[in-house]
Amino acid sequence: MKVVRRYLQELDIELERLEAGPVAVTCIPDMANVAWPAKAIFGGLSRGDLEAAAERSPAGTVDPAGDTVALSFNCYVIQTPDYVALIDGGIGDSKERPHRPAWHRRETRFLDTLKAIGIAPEDVDIVINTHLHADHVGWNTRREGETWRPTFPNARYVVSEIELAHWTAVHEAEPFGTTLHGAFADSVLPIIRSVGFEPVASDAEVVPGLRLRPAPGHSPGMVVVSLSTEEGDVLFLADAVHHPLQLGDDSIACNFCGDPRQARATRAALLADAAAANTVLAPYHFPAPVFGRLEADAASFRFCPLEIEATGQPANKNAPTRRHPEEN
Repeated sequence: MKVVRRYLQELDIELERLEAGPVAVTCIPDMANVAWPAKAIFGGLSRGDLEAAAERSPAGTVDPAGDTVALSFNCYVIQTPDYVALIDGGIGDSKERPHRPAWHRRETRFLDTLKAIGIAPEDVDIVINTHLHADHVGWNTRREGETWRPTFPNARYVVSEIELAHWTAVHEAEPFGTTLHGAFADSVLPIIRSVGFEPVASDAEVVPGLRLRPAPGHSPGMVVVSLSTEEGDVLFLADAVHHPLQLGDDSIACNFCGDPRQARATRAALLADAAAANTVLAPYHFPAPVFGRLEADAASFRFCPLEIEATGQPANKNAPTRRHPEEN
């Protein structure tokens, strides 16, 4: 496998593309390298914890002085001779998220970026929502006038049946329509009412070589996605791991995990299996570089990015681009 980094000057964005024989996986961050208040995502961390985490995490991903960690929101496009798949749908545009200012009424060039790598919305065959949180389903839909319509009209929208049943029940019991910060109403329900979701078992094979794996804890029906290629496997981690600092201390829990104990067990099992199999990881929330393998480090792991071939003007990825304005 090799990774090529390409700078798109017209969009001022840098993309990483993993190539494995006839298969290519491109990471398209819907929001990249944001300095997020550390306690807003990992409430139990002290300044000392951050200082220790900075020593074992990739450069620039932990800022103890600023009390921040760097996060991205990475969608992945898989291109094979047989299909095009999108793994997770990011934050999306034009969504009403008043309690998440950085996600509120955004206008981005996400679809232009897809076009730049040769993908029109109509070309996407499969959309997999690893879970239904607001920052993973946004591009399921786009606004046309006052209506939310599927962004990818020809795609199978695939989700764990457990995840869909859980959040549907929550939404039906919520009289104000604010489930998942409003994402159920604008990014999930319009799919249910139009092209329909394909609810599947948490270990389903979506197409040959593209399989789900149960990863509950962060959300009840969350899955990770495994892609088999002739050069090895790639594992799309969803929110099983939020930041590289968790690789060095598996007791660090994300504030937003519904069942932190189960999330920890899920994370430990996934990481152990990935390390043993030398699997390439594709994390959802890690800042670039995103494709890497695990290296054992005493009783924990370090994330080791794959070597990258750069084309075009390289962007500076050593520091977060801006501080996130909110307590999430």
